[in-house]
Amino acid sequence: MNYSLFITGSPTASRACHTALDFAEALLSDGAHQIHGVFFYEEAVAIANALAMPPRDECNIRNEWVAFAKQHGVPLYICIAAALRRGELNEAEAKRHEVANHNLAEGFLLEGLGSLISLTSESDRMMRFK
Repeated sequence: MNYSLFITGSPTASRACHTALDFAEALLSDGAHQIHGVFFYEEAVAIANALAMPPRDECNIRNEWVAFAKQHGVPLYICIAAALRRGELNEAEAKRHEVANHNLAEGFLLEGLGSLISLTSESDRMMRFK
């Protein structure tokens, strides 16, 4: 079965990002399923802020998602509108908005809601974590 994940909960104020990663790992463990992509929206876009540093004794959920994505070839999409609203920019958006720096972590892609619609139409199931 083909899945896509839609995450809206904050990586620091909720367990949404952690629960979604646990679900994704379990889903792919038997090889019977695949994940077309993960779309982070609303407060969940904070996961892609390269400048956010969790305490050393806590799980770095950003790094965990990036490692998962690399291992399984799953794209990690960040809603561009939600990211810009929260001051998260990739290099291209920083140039476009004439901002000196960018802070989108490597491994994440800024995309519009059209990508969420594509994920939904390509998948048998869309799972939301909030």
